[in-house]
Amino acid sequence: MAVHGLVNARWTGDTRPWLMRSAAPDALDDAGVTTLRRLGVTVVVDLREPGEAGVGSSAPLGIPVVPVPLYGGPPPRTGRLEDIYEDLLRHRGAALATAVGVVADDEGAALVHCTAGKDRTGLVVALARLLAGADPADVLDDYALSGDQVRPVRLAQAEALAGTLPPGERAEVLRLHLESPPEALRHALAVLDALGGVETYLADHGLAPEQAGSLRRKVGR
Repeated sequence: MAVHGLVNARWTGDTRPWLMRSAAPDALDDAGVTTLRRLGVTVVVDLREPGEAGVGSSAPLGIPVVPVPLYGGPPPRTGRLEDIYEDLLRHRGAALATAVGVVADDEGAALVHCTAGKDRTGLVVALARLLAGADPADVLDDYALSGDQVRPVRLAQAEALAGTLPPGERAEVLRLHLESPPEALRHALAVLDALGGVETYLADHGLAPEQAGSLRRKVGR
């Protein structure tokens, strides 16, 4: 089922969705909101920073928005995906746990998004799904789908940014903005394992045991 106004959108849940992911819903219209409500979405988790365009713009359409700025500063324009994910895990654990907590606390389905729905969204969705008991291979497969969805809408912007950089950095910047390579998330999951695993990691950063239980119960509802 397509959602009018959403890019890179998909959901998790065999019986009915409990978790959705997408790029920013800034173009979401009444028809799109109707579809989200039909799918059971009752909260939007916005992982963007306050200065990013369109933050909170889905609120007037009638779905509550919970902002959880994940980077805590301007989104990176350059750098390796692996390093960015590791930095988030090592330094932004409280924000990650807060985002997963919003998904756990909501009675319906949660829509999680950032700008492209690729990196910040990919990491939060991975944490939520792993805590709920998903197979890591399925999580990696889902993450890898974003590249083909994001590339057509971000290619011109990414090439313009990469074109201003030394040739040696160009490929890495295009990878950062356009790709979702499984090896990048696989590295993040290895870091997560080194930090004690998903349950310990999220608990250490503020996720309550009852929230972890609520998240697991969503899978079988």
